[in-house]
Amino acid sequence: MTSRGTSRPAPAPPRPRPARGAALLTALLLLLVADVVPGRGPRAAAGPPAADVVPAVTASWTVPGGTLAVALTARPEPPGPTGRATDARDTRLAHRTADNGAAADRPFPTASMVKLFLAEDLLHRARAGLVTLGERDWALLQDMIRSSDDPAASELWTRFDGPQMVRDVADRYGLPGTAPPADPSQWGETTTTARDLARFLALLPTVAAPADATTLLVWMRTATPLAADGFDQRFGAFGTLPGMPAVKQGWMCCVDGVRHLHSVAVSGDRVVVLLSELPPSVSWDEARAALSAAAAALPAPRG
Repeated sequence: MTSRGTSRPAPAPPRPRPARGAALLTALLLLLVADVVPGRGPRAAAGPPAADVVPAVTASWTVPGGTLAVALTARPEPPGPTGRATDARDTRLAHRTADNGAAADRPFPTASMVKLFLAEDLLHRARAGLVTLGERDWALLQDMIRSSDDPAASELWTRFDGPQMVRDVADRYGLPGTAPPADPSQWGETTTTARDLARFLALLPTVAAPADATTLLVWMRTATPLAADGFDQRFGAFGTLPGMPAVKQGWMCCVDGVRHLHSVAVSGDRVVVLLSELPPSVSWDEARAALSAAAAALPAPRG
């Protein structure tokens, strides 16, 4: 997403799509090779404690007049079906999470981060039998995540009640700072916090069905270097963290006279969330370089 107006572009003309079965099989194989299937096989350790890393990340981002929100956490193991186990999971997650205080708790316009919520909720609805997704729908979901395709997001937002999808995800994952946009037609102005995004990605393998979490993480892991609109996605966590992190990138100009550039990732057991707000005088190239410098301060996960 590059501007406020891109929240509602006309759908792009249809183009050839891979069969759903073949695409999902390829995704599952890629994820197994990357050895990140939750609960199956070894996963990389999270590295140094998050609280030791956040100061280095924030110090590496220097943009006059800008704001950076940072949240880091380590994904918990599946808690089991009981409420007590879920409470214990949340306690462990809180102990393994660090952020930069008020900035991480401040609502930011999501830009394309909202696409993660839309994809998760549609996968959830389809599994519950509440909606039937056709082959085109699966292709739209994949394009929306991998190449941050705005027309795909606009179509799914309109057809499946995007504001309600945001509310449903916020309820299921316990995201108090996440809400639909004041103008329902502007999906990029959905609001969320760095803490909420870190919690969402950390809990994805335990709240979503394992196959749905796998599918979404693979789409993130195979993000395209250039977005559907030609924007270079190789900033922040993408192109900076080692290996093949599962990433989602977002950008938007301008809301309330400022640019927004965001990057989130699942790398090993670590979840990384970087949300930034910058004056319009800062170019996209400068903004990308600043967010990449912040991501570069993260030590590689051990393993």
